[in-house]
Amino acid sequence: MKIKILLIYLLLFLTVNYAGIITLKKDGKKAQINSIEIRGLQFVSSRELSKYIADNYYFNSEKEKSEIKFVDYKLKFTANNQFVILTDKKSNKHQIFQMPISAVLKDDDIYVPIKFVIKYLSYAATSKITLQEDEVIIHSQNIDTKKEVTWNKNILDRNSITYDIFSAKIENKANGTLLRLGTKRKVIKPTSSITNNTLYVFFTDLSIDKNIISELKSKGFIKKIKVKHINGNPQMEIKLRSGFDKHEISYDEDIGEILISIHNKSLRGESSLDDEIDKWNFDVIVLDAGHGGKDPGAIGLGGVKEKDINLAIVKELGKLLEKSNKNLKVVYTREGNSFLELYKRGKIANEKKGNLFISVHCNSTQKKPTNARGFEVYLLRPGKTKNAINIAEFENSVISMEDNPSRYKQLNDENFILVSMAHSSYMRYSETFADMLNTEWIKSVEIPSRGIKQAGFYVLVGASMPGVLIESGFLSNKKDVKYLNSKKGQKEIAEAIYNSIIKYRNYYESSINTELHTEG
Repeated sequence: MKIKILLIYLLLFLTVNYAGIITLKKDGKKAQINSIEIRGLQFVSSRELSKYIADNYYFNSEKEKSEIKFVDYKLKFTANNQFVILTDKKSNKHQIFQMPISAVLKDDDIYVPIKFVIKYLSYAATSKITLQEDEVIIHSQNIDTKKEVTWNKNILDRNSITYDIFSAKIENKANGTLLRLGTKRKVIKPTSSITNNTLYVFFTDLSIDKNIISELKSKGFIKKIKVKHINGNPQMEIKLRSGFDKHEISYDEDIGEILISIHNKSLRGESSLDDEIDKWNFDVIVLDAGHGGKDPGAIGLGGVKEKDINLAIVKELGKLLEKSNKNLKVVYTREGNSFLELYKRGKIANEKKGNLFISVHCNSTQKKPTNARGFEVYLLRPGKTKNAINIAEFENSVISMEDNPSRYKQLNDENFILVSMAHSSYMRYSETFADMLNTEWIKSVEIPSRGIKQAGFYVLVGASMPGVLIESGFLSNKKDVKYLNSKKGQKEIAEAIYNSIIKYRNYYESSINTELHTEG
């Protein structure tokens, strides 16, 4: 089955995580391990990886840590953490590496970004390991890990130590600067804040050797560190150079270290999970007023044109959104009486990086007047009923007015099924919004609801994001058209959609945050 340009264009914009397979090749034999993808990066199961390249595996569900254990070394990963700890099992010496993106927790397993851990796996396995596309290759060539890695002193020997924090070291990493504080005992992870290029770190119930802090030399983003005591508890003031992006603090009980990482703005290479969340924030909504210009849409009773009603509702909705949500950008596919091809509507939505696409339309019947009335909200799936198919055919018929209607000819039944399968990555979000909208509509709009339906609308195909198409009511019905053509009706419809958007926004951001941190 051949997928044409439009489908390929759509797939390029899909960014929701999905399951995949990575092939592992060792001694001429091949095995397959599970992977998940986050915005183009492959994450592999550390549990499955260990089965083929290591001697043993350990997972601590409480601490959300995994260890891949080899003959001489062990490699530790922590969920939602960028640090990788390589430990020499005999000497207990260790080294901390920093990945550009955190490992993630999924199904009681830690998934790691394979692109960035290949080097560390090579160190731990004492064998050359490479990644070629989707294939991990374990070579017979040995690596002298003791020489390749600069080892830290064994700070796990804490005999005769007086202070709770007894060692400090500043290291430059690819992502920025790392301050490592060695601890004598288990401690409470400190809290922190940044004000005027000063990072304040607040400790509880512990002591700090001020001498080891005063001996530190300026490095990376860290200019100077002072230790003060506030109400009996130490407070660290870290003066920072400009150019840093953010910071994070973690405590690793196994190696007894507090890790304070200051990230570099200019060395982001691959986005951290926090960056991913920023990209997924619900900050752009695309409003599409159906038809326009030479395409009037449906002509209702009294000569009412669908294109005018659609635009009036969209403008009313846009006003509500712009007035009440300063951090939300509203994008209109058209703001006046202009003709716009269907594919361009989706293209605008994609270029503006929309988080939700709402296409507003009105229904009608050939026979006028009619008793048929009501609101419907549509999802992108092949139509189940003859009525839904007919509505989609009418809305799609606008392509006959376009300069190049042949661009849609590849959307035959087979290819459309593939397109809607690709869109299924967004479907749970589209379904959630549709359900919220249907509930709000029933509560506050005079036009009755006919429910949530599905059909193959071209305008939804092009928008690579959650989206719905709304049929606000029947212009061929006396009650519906009177309401739709009134300021009162248009305002109440806009308010119902607006309230749904606000509820959906809270759901969406909570779900995305959870998905990026847990499901990968």
